Amino acid sequence: MRSRSGGCLLLACALLAMTLLGSTASAADTYPTGGGQFNGGAEGWQVAEASCNVPVLCSAGGGYEDGDGRPAGSIEAETNIGLNLLTLFHSTVVLQSPDFEVGTGGAATLSLERRFDPGSLVDLAPRLDYTAQLVDRTSGKSSTSISGSIDGASGWSGDEGAATVQTGHTYAIRLSARTSSTVVGTGLLSGATAARFDNVVLTVGAGGDNGFGGGRGAPGSGAAGGSISTERLAALAPATLAGAAQLKGNRLFVKTRCPARVGRACRISVRGLLKKRSAATGTRSIKVAKGKTKRLVLKVKPRAKGKIASRKRLLFKVRVRAGGSQATAFKRLRLLRR
Repeated sequence: MRSRSGGCLLLACALLAMTLLGSTASAADTYPTGGGQFNGGAEGWQVAEASCNVPVLCSAGGGYEDGDGRPAGSIEAETNIGLNLLTLFHSTVVLQSPDFEVGTGGAATLSLERRFDPGSLVDLAPRLDYTAQLVDRTSGKSSTSISGSIDGASGWSGDEGAATVQTGHTYAIRLSARTSSTVVGTGLLSGATAARFDNVVLTVGAGGDNGFGGGRGAPGSGAAGGSISTERLAALAPATLAGAAQLKGNRLFVKTRCPARVGRACRISVRGLLKKRSAATGTRSIKVAKGKTKRLVLKVKPRAKGKIASRKRLLFKVRVRAGGSQATAFKRLRLLRR
């Protein structure tokens, strides 16, 4: 009896040690301090830049918004427009985190949630173009992890992008929000637009798990075995289109990717649009392995060729399927000519 009890005790200790080691190996570090949830304040974030192209009638700024977020509390980039504005406007607001030092380097994930409120300026068809950059204070370099566009009002939605950090380097996160009108005002409109950001966090380690789930058996990831929830897939869907689209004759080249965090291969369907309900290209589907990229070629519709040729950006509709989940997103990409 003593021998068997001792053996069981040793086995239990060994299992406990393995569990602790596994837990340590999968630990993830998040930056900056506070986790970017903005539940009680701006957490040291500041406005690094604010400008507008129309003096006096247009002003830009930013700060903390305690009444909006997921949950309530976010940082915002705001544009104020006065009466008698008779031209197109564009403003830029840059929000920057406090500096933070990374303890362990390697692969990382930068993630955020964002929402755009055009306010009473909806008749000017305002658009938000935003980027999230990781600034390496030590080396002086910066890299863009997230970029996207929003036309008109939007609810809260998530974005994430890959990053790489070096042990002991000091970093900051920089959010750039450019708000612009696409319709000339009559001079009778005034009001404000607001681009809001919440849950802005850099996650290092554990595959860059940012707390949304997505690991094997992680909360919100669906069933075990690598499946992914529809909500999680919807947050990742905009990231399946990467870089700029390239136009050559009647063909449009688009780079697709299956984020590693999906946990399995993606079936990605893409269509170029003149507007949300007006197709510019046919639809093509492609299977992309987890963590890989593939180029997809779309055929431009004859009636849309002339309209596309004069554009700097083009809207795309992307549908992603992974396992039993699927999600749809819209994303505007820069348009290059070959």
